[in-house]
Amino acid sequence: MMSKNMTRRGFVKASAVAGASAMLAACGGNSGSGAATDGATKKALYFGQSNPKEGFDMQKSTNSGESAIADSIVESPLRWTEDNVLVTTFLTEIPSFEDDGVTLPCEIKEGVKFHDGTPLTSADVKYSFERMFKPATAAKSTYMYDMLAGAKEMLAGEIDNLDEGITIEDDRHFTFHLAAPMVTFINNLGISYAHIFPKDACEAAGDDWGMGLNMIGTGKYKLAENDDTTEVVLVKNADYYDGEPALDEVHYVFYDDNATKVNALKAGEIDWCDLDAALLKEYSEDPETKDKVVLYDTLGVMFIALNNSSANLSDYRVRQALSLGINREEILNNIMGGAGKVASGWLCPSTPGWDADAPDLAYDPAEAKKLLEEAGASNLSLKCETRNSGSYVDIMTAVQGMWKEIGVTLDVQGVDSGIWSDDRAAGNIEVDCLGWFPLYADADNHLYTYFAHTSSDTKSVFYHNDEFDALVDQARVELDPDKRADLYKQAEDIAIRHDMACIPLWWPKRSFVAQPYVVNAKVGNLIYHMVDVDVDPTHPDYPTDR
Repeated sequence: MMSKNMTRRGFVKASAVAGASAMLAACGGNSGSGAATDGATKKALYFGQSNPKEGFDMQKSTNSGESAIADSIVESPLRWTEDNVLVTTFLTEIPSFEDDGVTLPCEIKEGVKFHDGTPLTSADVKYSFERMFKPATAAKSTYMYDMLAGAKEMLAGEIDNLDEGITIEDDRHFTFHLAAPMVTFINNLGISYAHIFPKDACEAAGDDWGMGLNMIGTGKYKLAENDDTTEVVLVKNADYYDGEPALDEVHYVFYDDNATKVNALKAGEIDWCDLDAALLKEYSEDPETKDKVVLYDTLGVMFIALNNSSANLSDYRVRQALSLGINREEILNNIMGGAGKVASGWLCPSTPGWDADAPDLAYDPAEAKKLLEEAGASNLSLKCETRNSGSYVDIMTAVQGMWKEIGVTLDVQGVDSGIWSDDRAAGNIEVDCLGWFPLYADADNHLYTYFAHTSSDTKSVFYHNDEFDALVDQARVELDPDKRADLYKQAEDIAIRHDMACIPLWWPKRSFVAQPYVVNAKVGNLIYHMVDVDVDPTHPDYPTDR
C-alpha cells in the first residue's frame, strides 16, 4: 500500500527502479542512465497528459499522446519540426525522386545505432515497412505508404515481401520504388507511422512490441520505466549519433482529469501540459497560471460533418442554409474561450492552397430560411451523433439552438467513442462535430484523405465529385509547389464553396501551460515532442529536489 507521505510520483519511481535498471543494462550499461555525470543539477522534464493506453507501436495506433512518447524513442527517416519544417533524422539528406518520379534513393548516416547498440541498417528499414503491410500487423495508416511497389499486394496477402518496393544496395544505402508517382511520400517519411524498428528486437518481442519496456529505437531518449498506469520515464541516449540530448530524463505523468492535470502543474508536480479549451478562460485569469498559458495555431479545422448520402442533406441549398444558420463567432467565444478564428474554408492559412481572398463563412439566418423554403425543407429534422469527449456535445447543442431559429430540428446525441467509431465506419452518422488535423502543412493530408472518393465513405462523408477527385489526384503527382497549391485551391472551392460537403466552423487554436524554465516549449500540430526541448536548471523556479 502507498504510504500517505509518499507522492504518486515517488511511489512510481520506487516501484519501477528495478525494471529501469534491467532495461538500461540491456541497452548498453549505465551510460545515458539519466543522472548528471558532471556534478551539475539533473535536467528532468515532467510532462502531464492522459494515458494513451495503447503502447508505443505507431504502426498500430494514431493516438497523439502515444506518438508524443514514441517519437522520442523511435525515429522515422525524416522529422517534422515544431515549426512545421521537414528535416533529416538518420538520413544524410532529404531524398529527392529521380526523373521518373518513382525512384527515391536514400543514404543512412554513419554510426547510427539502436538503443541496444546494434547498428541501424537498410535491412531494418525494409523490415519495418514490410511489417507495416503484413495483414497480421493490422497497421492503421498504410494508406500513406501503400504507393510502394508491392505494398497493396502484401496487404491483400498475395505476396510476403517488398522486394520491388525497397531495394538494398548495402547497409547504408537503399531505394524506395513507388508503383506510381506520389509527391507527398517524402513528407510521409517524417511522421510517426514511418518509425523504423530493429528487426531482431521487434521480432523477439512479437505481439508485445511497444508494450511495457519492449520498445527501442534510434531516438534521443531511451525507455526506462513504464508502469502502464501512472508514468513513463525516458532517459537520455548518451550515444545518440547527432550529439548528446539536452535532458537527462523525460517523465510522462498520466492524469485522467484535465483540471487535476493543470492543478498538478500549479503544485509543482509537472512542468508542462496541454490546456483543454473548456479550461482556457479559467486558467488565463488564474494569477498562478495566467502568465504561463500559451496559445498556438494548429493546422486543423473544426467543422460539422455531413453525410452527403442522406436524403435530408442531398440538396446543396439545404447544406448552404445550415452553414448560414450558424453564428460561429458566438460559439467560438462562449464555448471555446475565443481560441480560434472563424474559417473561410477548409484549409487553414498556413497550408499551401489556402485561398487568402475568400471571405469568412457568413451568418445570415434570413437567407438560410429562404434557401430552406426554396428547397422544400422548411420543417427539416436531422440527427446528430457525436462523441461525449471534448466540447463536441456543447458545440452541437449551441448549433441545435441556432438551427431551431431557422426552422431545423436537430436531435443531438452524445455517445461513447467506441460506439461513435463503429457508426462512423458503417456510414450511419448523419450530422457530427469533428476536428480534422493534418499531420503536416500539406493539403493532400487534409483534403484528399477526407473528401476523395477513395476514403470519404469510411468517414460517413459519402462525397463524390469527379472534378474534385481529378484535381487532388493531379496534385499528388505535381512536383511544382505553386501549381500544386493552385490545384488544391480549386479543389477546396469545389468541395466547400460549391458543394458544401461539410460545414467549416473555425480554425482552432490550442493552448498549453508551461513553467518559465521550460526552454523551447512548442507544439507543431497537437503532438508534444521533446526532441528539441530543454530546461534551465539555473532558473529560480526550477525544482532541484526531485
